[in-house]
Amino acid sequence: MADLPNPAAALAFLARGCRPNTKLSYMSKCRAFLVSCGRHNRDPLPASRSTMVGYVLHELERVAMAPPSLVKYLSEVSSLHRIAGHVDPVKDPFVQLVIHGHRAHALETAGGELELQRMPLPAAFILRVCDLGLATLNVLLLLQCAGLVLAFILFNRPGAAACMGRCDVSFTAHGLELQVVDFKLALRTGRERLTFTVPIDVDPTKVDKVAALLRLVVHAHDAAVRDAAAMLFADPAKPPAQRRFWLSARVTNTWLQRLLTLLPTPAPLGGRY
Repeated sequence: MADLPNPAAALAFLARGCRPNTKLSYMSKCRAFLVSCGRHNRDPLPASRSTMVGYVLHELERVAMAPPSLVKYLSEVSSLHRIAGHVDPVKDPFVQLVIHGHRAHALETAGGELELQRMPLPAAFILRVCDLGLATLNVLLLLQCAGLVLAFILFNRPGAAACMGRCDVSFTAHGLELQVVDFKLALRTGRERLTFTVPIDVDPTKVDKVAALLRLVVHAHDAAVRDAAAMLFADPAKPPAQRRFWLSARVTNTWLQRLLTLLPTPAPLGGRY
């Protein structure tokens, strides 16, 4: 940036390209690599093959990092080299071999057990959630059921479902029309909103539980004369001003945990919901 008219402004502009949490994550991972290089008197940039093999061995001896975490740390080393204009040392065949060795060692140490695989929620469970929501007299449970169902029909966009305002939901002749805020890493991006039309409740000859549940929440919101910009699935016990705050994207995890407790659904062997 030194040859630009305003280097400080250019650096500040580039710095805003990453969100604060992303920068903190990058720096912590890069710092771990730099500490390892300093401890063993190695040049971190550009890192040689032996430096990278030594770093993986260093993490193996610390027994503080699982194979998936090691991959994330190495990806930041790759990013560091690409930004500096160097060849990515992680792609070296010998480095890839030692990464596989680290994974094999971790698997053997754990007794050959693999981490449970995350499985998609079955539609049958979602229909049970609809039944529970339509039958319950607990207002908060009703909202949680409806919010989880909406996240499911939005192709598992939990942040978008949790942060759905009343003004973002509309029933039309073509189905349920939704205006969705764009999220990345559980944060709003400020980009243009996305519009979805979900084809539910369009056949009058069929009972649509999903539509019935969501209509119940919308009608309750309107009957209480709440603000159109208020979060549709916020706790009604909260003050009106607080109901306009964006909910955390991870709140759907809390909803799911509660509903899996109320509606036990065994996951397939080797999997988890």
